[in-house]
Amino acid sequence: MDMLIVFDFDGTIANTVHTLIRIINKLADEFAYKKIRMYDLHHVKGMRTRDILVYLNIPMLKLPFIIRRIRMEMNKEIPMLKPSVNIKPTLEALKNEGCKLGILTTNATSNVRAFLKSNDLELFDFIRSTHHLLAKHVILKKIKKSYCYHCNSNPNPSMIFYVGDEVRDIEAGKRAGAKTVAVSWGFNSRGALLAEMPDYIIDRPEELEYIAKKALTIGYK
Repeated sequence: MDMLIVFDFDGTIANTVHTLIRIINKLADEFAYKKIRMYDLHHVKGMRTRDILVYLNIPMLKLPFIIRRIRMEMNKEIPMLKPSVNIKPTLEALKNEGCKLGILTTNATSNVRAFLKSNDLELFDFIRSTHHLLAKHVILKKIKKSYCYHCNSNPNPSMIFYVGDEVRDIEAGKRAGAKTVAVSWGFNSRGALLAEMPDYIIDRPEELEYIAKKALTIGYK
């Protein structure tokens, strides 16, 4: 049976959390929103994305322009960025099990490709990007539809997983009908992630290998 595992990028694969916060603060005066202070970070990590936007006083109309600028600033940081965790052995193990791997992100595709190349992580079958911070589910549904259409064996939607470090990733996975795997090493706190009731929450990447092997062996309903 085929399996598709789609990963978020920032925080899940790439250790970009503090870099993103620095960029967000750098752009605060330009776009007239509140900065994230270090003493606020614990509080912010427990918030949903929409609540963070309200907390920082970022209007939805400004969001596409801010995201575009963040992508541009992030491009300058790519050479210095490293993986969040030692994820390469897990990715290689999943590929060896026959899993198809993808990335769905709000970062720029060019940034992702540059990061993967510089960190020897070019193990993904595809990369999809969206400017819409809260609409990942739309792209994930399209990925799911394409997967089911091209599946080599009988397509099973429950064999599609979305792995992410933010509440919005879990929301997107659920809305798209994918199994959701929350990772505790990224942006949102463990408590915030658990509140969204993901199918799984993991603290180490190798735990994903166990989940995948179990699914490939017995399947899920």
